[in-house]
Amino acid sequence: MTQSETTNITRAHLAEAICRATGLPRSDAGGLVEVFLDLISEKLLAREQVMLSGFGKFVVLERAARKGRNVKLGVDVMIEPRLAIVFKPAPGFVAQLNANATTARKRPAAAPAKAPMRA
Repeated sequence: MTQSETTNITRAHLAEAICRATGLPRSDAGGLVEVFLDLISEKLLAREQVMLSGFGKFVVLERAARKGRNVKLGVDVMIEPRLAIVFKPAPGFVAQLNANATTARKRPAAAPAKAPMRA
């Protein structure tokens, strides 16, 4: 998948998947999604890390002030210090991702069609 082929997973998609997997009514599944996302947001706003075992962790990092450049105007500008949320995938998840990528690369390409020979 290239960057131009991204897939968005919405809250509705998550709720539908929970609904199908558990048999819960859609409204209850939607409520679960909201509670889950609220809990993660709450912890990140408190600058706590959120670890999802086997998947990865979200960490709040402080980015220092730095000098940047406005290319359009050709002038240096100061970029304010800020907080950023970073996702660090679990090692097992990265291994699984790489195993899937290796398998996808090993698939043989379709052989080109040969033109019929003329006598």
